[in-house]
Formats: sequence, C-alpha cells, structure tokens
Amino acid sequence: MRVFSERLTALRRERDMSQYDLAKSLNKQRSTISGYESEDKEPPYSLLCSMASFFGVTTDYLLGRDDDRTRAGIEWSCDSAAFRRGYDALPPELKSIVTSAINNVYRLLSRAVLEQDGEELRLYDELLGVLQRERDTLRSIASRSSDLSGAFPELMEHQNTLKTSLVTAADSLLQSDITAAGRK
Repeated sequence: MRVFSERLTALRRERDMSQYDLAKSLNKQRSTISGYESEDKEPPYSLLCSMASFFGVTTDYLLGRDDDRTRAGIEWSCDSAAFRRGYDALPPELKSIVTSAINNVYRLLSRAVLEQDGEELRLYDELLGVLQRERDTLRSIASRSSDLSGAFPELMEHQNTLKTSLVTAADSLLQSDITAAGRK
C-alpha cells in the first residue's frame, strides 16, 4: 500500500488540493484521506474506482501495478458500471443530452482514429484534458470557501487561465485541420 499512498498524495498535490478538498470531493472525511495517505487504511474497491476516475488515472496506476496513468480501456471498464448506473437513473431528456455529447466526442475522434493521426489525437487529448483538469480545479477552489465572495478573485483568475488554455488548445486543433486540408 506504500505505492498507493505515495501516488494518492502526489495526485492530490498535483491538483493543489488539501486532504480536506479531496475528502469533500469524494464525500469522505479528511481523516479518511489522511489514513489512505499514511498507509494505515485501504480504500474499498468502489472508492478506489472513484479516486481513479476523479484523477483521470487507472486503478492499476493508483495501486502501483502499472506506471501508465491512463490505459483507456482499463479506465473505461473500471468506471463503465458506475457510469451506466448513473445514466440509467437519468430522466429521458438528460439521457438524450449525454448520448449527444458522447456521439459528438465519437465523431470528433473517429477520423483521427481511422487515419491513425497521432498528432490530432494528442491535440484532442490536450483539449479535453485541459477542460477536465481546470474545471476540477475551479470546483476545488469553490468548495474550499463557504463564502464564494472571498474566493472570487482566485476563481476569476483561474477561470481566465481556463479560457486561455482552452482557446490555445482549440486553436492548435483548428490549425491542424487547416494544415491537413491544405495537403489534400
């Protein structure tokens, strides 16, 4: 469990989160997170999967069984049952939104997958990764403060960083499309 403890601590610090922030995000007590980080406790499987999903890594990475953080197939299979339960519980109008969003991502990625275009796939990964990480950070900042007005300057600064990062990633992707179209 030493590797798990080290990796959990490192992932939490990468996000600039306190143990309290992580505990709140996972609906746990700070002492629970502290126990996992100090090697005293082992998380149940469902929480391990939640942690992996939250940090965007695999359970094997968290446990030290693999040094690759994101083996997509493994990550999907770990979370697919929880995702399916959540999806099945949605009202029909929200199911159609989720279905549309997944179809949009599929259409975006499918050309690059079929053409085995590593650069385009890397750009999509960068764009989606920025969106996921930065939104998690914004939520973490907001959750640390019971009075959002006190966190407002930090939230606005980080929101501007998010916007800039997203525009930069989207510009790179669009430039790649223009360059590819020019080669045809």
